[in-house]
Amino acid sequence: MIEIPTFAVWMETNRAQGFPDEATAWAVYNDRVYRSMQALFEDPHVAVNRQEAAVAEIAATAFLESAFGADWVKERFPLADHREELGPWVQQARQRQELARRVFEFQSEPWFADFLSYTKRNEVASAIFEADVLQTLMRVPASITRVTESGVKGQDYDILLKLAHIGEVPVEVKYKQDDTPFSEATVRNTVKGAAKQLPRGCVGWLFVHVPTAWVSPGRGDEYTEALCEALRQTSRVGVVFTAVDKPFHDEEAGKIRHRRFWELYKDDGASQELWEAALLLRGLLDKDWDFFAPRAPF
Repeated sequence: MIEIPTFAVWMETNRAQGFPDEATAWAVYNDRVYRSMQALFEDPHVAVNRQEAAVAEIAATAFLESAFGADWVKERFPLADHREELGPWVQQARQRQELARRVFEFQSEPWFADFLSYTKRNEVASAIFEADVLQTLMRVPASITRVTESGVKGQDYDILLKLAHIGEVPVEVKYKQDDTPFSEATVRNTVKGAAKQLPRGCVGWLFVHVPTAWVSPGRGDEYTEALCEALRQTSRVGVVFTAVDKPFHDEEAGKIRHRRFWELYKDDGASQELWEAALLLRGLLDKDWDFFAPRAPF
């Protein structure tokens, strides 16, 4: 059985060590978890039988249960361990592990408790995508704050990004389920809803996850046109990052996998500095560079 304590529990247990500050404690905790996981991966039985992925999944599930409780995890991912045949369990098992990674990575952030509370209350796929956006933004050297829900228009955006030479950039995140049918009205309403949550007088970023079918051959141009038309109706959204999870054939593994692709759209009113910052982030994503972003050990 694999047990990984949360940072909060570990801190309480190791308080007598007298760490000078929380950052030092986090560094020690992170290092010890990494070392323990590496020891498991290098175990002869695991290595010979190529069970690293299975061990990582078990560790991720155990950690998620320590953060949210076993009952919550089973309720939100009911099919993840029903593996008699290929089916919905594949997606749920992947979501469970991805959420565990984000929870681990965000533990030392001042907004972590708020993130946990939000995740407990909301739909899992949407919460995971917002967590992915947070982790994505951490790739750039900037200050990142998750904004607490207020319900007040113009103040209820999701993330505040502080970029050098630009200043504060409010960020809104929207997630469209894979079974959401495409329509120009849906695209316009998504942008309109996001704009209402961004502060008046500011120009922000919008991250939106859309179904693969929305940008499939013969449909991509419709989405782009609808998005550009929606942007012309607001001055609060300067750049849109569209995330699409596309299937591809992994020839080496002999499997169909999904890879996230990002498409950027710029409103004519966005500053060149804001656009260049967006291009920098996409460049980091394209190269898979994440020097500044935290990484989970499983």
